[in-house]
Amino acid sequence: MIFEDFKHLKERVEKLTGRTIYGTPQIREETTQYMGIHGGMVLRLDGNDYFVMGDATEGRFGIEEQPKFWVKYAVDLESGNRKIIKLVFHEEFTSRVGPFLIRGKRSPEKERRVLDTVKNHKSFMQGYPIYDPDGNLVRIIDFVPGKSLYRYLYGLDLSHEEYFHDILPGIIKKLVGSFEAIDFLIQNGEHHGDIRTDHIIIESDTDEYVWIDFDFEVSHTDFDLWGLGDVLIFAVGKGEHTVGDVFRNPDLFPVNPSKVNFSEDDTMLFFKSRIANLRKIYPYIPDKLNRILTSFSMGTYFFYENVRALIDDVGEAFP
Repeated sequence: MIFEDFKHLKERVEKLTGRTIYGTPQIREETTQYMGIHGGMVLRLDGNDYFVMGDATEGRFGIEEQPKFWVKYAVDLESGNRKIIKLVFHEEFTSRVGPFLIRGKRSPEKERRVLDTVKNHKSFMQGYPIYDPDGNLVRIIDFVPGKSLYRYLYGLDLSHEEYFHDILPGIIKKLVGSFEAIDFLIQNGEHHGDIRTDHIIIESDTDEYVWIDFDFEVSHTDFDLWGLGDVLIFAVGKGEHTVGDVFRNPDLFPVNPSKVNFSEDDTMLFFKSRIANLRKIYPYIPDKLNRILTSFSMGTYFFYENVRALIDDVGEAFP
């Protein structure tokens, strides 16, 4: 719905958001200059008005709430539903996984394809693409209320051993469903491209695990598989652990660090500073499970051929 009458537009904004627009509303239709689009504006896109609440944020790697200026929190002024509006932002990166150099880029077109592929799939965020008058491919995403798996795990106030026995089996059951969703995506010729624990949202109303943010397009077909290994290690470890962490905080681990023979082989392919061989710091982790984790380590001689094989092994480790 487009509000041609400014009075009605302002009334609708106040009713849905509690915010007051003073003076003439700022309405934008083109989105090329996304840095100039800020909270309090109205985006008029494809015959509908969206009130911009502000820039989306992302906190990770110890850096809290970094703004993503090309991603806007918004409210659909017709339905009243919360939306995330993703604007065109081009970015390229390289990443190394063991001996492999991965090239990637942000691709609105790739995310459009994935949104089409996962339409009505409960394990993925939902949305649809539109083009603004400048030809920019904008994605209108349904907001997924909830907490990321990353924040959920770090927010648990209990020992790792309690977590491992009481909480982790339920998380693994949910993660198997999430891994199957990624396998579905791959079987349909697509990939996620940026698999991380903060890209899994635990939906508030349903407790479903929902994948978000699939605009990264990468050059290597196994990138998603390696990302799932990272997620699994994070979940089993109840967070990220480095050798330095173990020596700095020995009271948090049931081993004497000075008696553990750590080597580079124990660290992850994805992140060399992080421990993949978690049995060395949590000796109650069963061998069968630890073998899965160490298949994503620098010292591995075994590589999973596909996501399905990983899912089957995880299912056997957590029957």
